Amino acid sequence: MKLASNLIRSGFEVVGHSRTKKEEFLQEGGIWADSVQSLARSADVIIHSLPSVEVLAATVDRELEVVRRGQIVIDLSSYPVNDKMAQASRLARREVVMLDCEISGLPNMVADRTAVIFQSGDKAAVDSAEDVFAAMADRIFYLGEFGVATKMKLLANAMVFVHNMMGAEILNLAGRAGVDPKLAFEILKNSAGGSSTFSNKAPIMLSRDFDDGAGPFRHMFHFLKRVSDLAEESGAATPLIATAQVFCRQAEAEGRHDQDIAAMIELLENSGRYESGESPLRQEDNHG
Repeated sequence: MKLASNLIRSGFEVVGHSRTKKEEFLQEGGIWADSVQSLARSADVIIHSLPSVEVLAATVDRELEVVRRGQIVIDLSSYPVNDKMAQASRLARREVVMLDCEISGLPNMVADRTAVIFQSGDKAAVDSAEDVFAAMADRIFYLGEFGVATKMKLLANAMVFVHNMMGAEILNLAGRAGVDPKLAFEILKNSAGGSSTFSNKAPIMLSRDFDDGAGPFRHMFHFLKRVSDLAEESGAATPLIATAQVFCRQAEAEGRHDQDIAAMIELLENSGRYESGESPLRQEDNHG
């Protein structure tokens, strides 16, 4: 919805479709399509923001009924490269170019245009849709061949999770060491150790409003599994990501799917392993 709002505000006529009609989208000036086919007929540039590989395949099934030569599909969804490539190949047989693109940033960052868009795939198609990308975000990076944007998203999300772990660890340590965690946050967020993740997540850690956060654990479960697979395929040592996997599995076991990943601080506070001086990292979890 935030991307659609940016496009509308930039003067684009935006046609949208999803399983349920979005009243906010209509109030902002969006045009509702009653089917995927109707949307695909009306647009030169089609943007995917889809929840799963299965939905992607079903969406392309419907698009193939009506697409025409020269259309561009910007896929902003997150799933494995091979699944994206399979659907891109199907569209290519109809001379429709699908681009592998990803967004890095929370919904509020999309709204204020500080989120980043990664682009990969056919450069001519990327260039021809330049005005569409510019309407969605201010920071856009072309990364090369199809699939690199997906890999970059995995790298970005792994960093977000690890930064979140570090922030939780420091606030927990501050409190145990007799330093006011709120003071630690105010000082450290603008220091060399600060990060956008720390600035975004530490206030949630301090308030304990985990149910209202914009980045729930459930979004991270598959990302960390996929980035771990990428590390294994690449032969890269990733001990921090391996530790992140341990805590991610712990969050999943505790049913924290819909809690913001800032709830990491509770996992640390409740970890008897830390209190006994033992590491939660098991040997089999460490790729390095």
